[in-house]
Amino acid sequence: MQIIITGSGTSFGMPVIGCHCSACTSENPRDKRYRASAYITDTDENGYTTHIVIDVGPEYRLQALDHHIDVLDAVLLTHSHADHVHGLDDLRAYSHTTPDNISSDTIIRDSFSHVDDDGLKIYSNRKTIEDLKERFSYIFHETQKGGGKPKLNLIDNTVYTEKNPLILGRLNIIPIPMLHGKLETSGYLISVKDNNEEVSSIAYLTDCSYISEKSLTIIKNNCGKLKEVVIDGLRPKEHSTHCSFRQAMSYAEILQAEHTWITHICHDMKHTEIQEYINEQLEDFPELEKIVRNGGSVAPAYDGLVLNIN
Repeated sequence: MQIIITGSGTSFGMPVIGCHCSACTSENPRDKRYRASAYITDTDENGYTTHIVIDVGPEYRLQALDHHIDVLDAVLLTHSHADHVHGLDDLRAYSHTTPDNISSDTIIRDSFSHVDDDGLKIYSNRKTIEDLKERFSYIFHETQKGGGKPKLNLIDNTVYTEKNPLILGRLNIIPIPMLHGKLETSGYLISVKDNNEEVSSIAYLTDCSYISEKSLTIIKNNCGKLKEVVIDGLRPKEHSTHCSFRQAMSYAEILQAEHTWITHICHDMKHTEIQEYINEQLEDFPELEKIVRNGGSVAPAYDGLVLNIN
């Protein structure tokens, strides 16, 4: 299984429009951040590859082009805020209704990836599904002829639990309930077995300001070897709807993954400054400090970061 962090920024992204701070004007490519998203692939013993993205924000088209996301089997959504769903219309490239005004032109029609089933599977919680149907109502209602619309199959992810996980290809996926302020969001524990039937996992946990003991226990009881944690961390200062860096580290201290990556980062600090800050805080987190001494890491994520789980 491979995970590419296609976006690691907060809702403003980096650089922020109109901002000329040292972080936004940095020439370090790791200080250029699209809105938070990830691309997951896994190839089975028969050579079939499963393709999944987590969240489709405003830059999704650019992320898809940058990382050659030519095929999608499913989309996992964390919640319905604009920076996580406003690329939804670009999913037309994978599944859409055939526009009536081109249906008679076989050359053009055949270049579109029209499907005859229920459409591309979109998994998220009930509140997110309700918001999508309201915000993108044209997708789900009959509209005028002409122009394609994404063909989407919205699926309530709350039916999937540790006892009834979502199975996509070889991937075993458990939604992880979290709170983003008062809003319920979905993290995801994504696991795969190796040839010896040993389970390895990544936990993708954004956006959140609180993860319950129950949710943390679900992760710990089902992760096998927790290789990677990608977790919300906005900035050093506390925030009402996001984890601070230290709050993210406190959850990472409990989960004890081999590698912890902070994502959904704002423009208060440069990438290198964040790493320095994390290193300074490690003494307050003995389990994380031990993991780092033994070759693990706690670090800010960045766009283009590639994580491989065997």
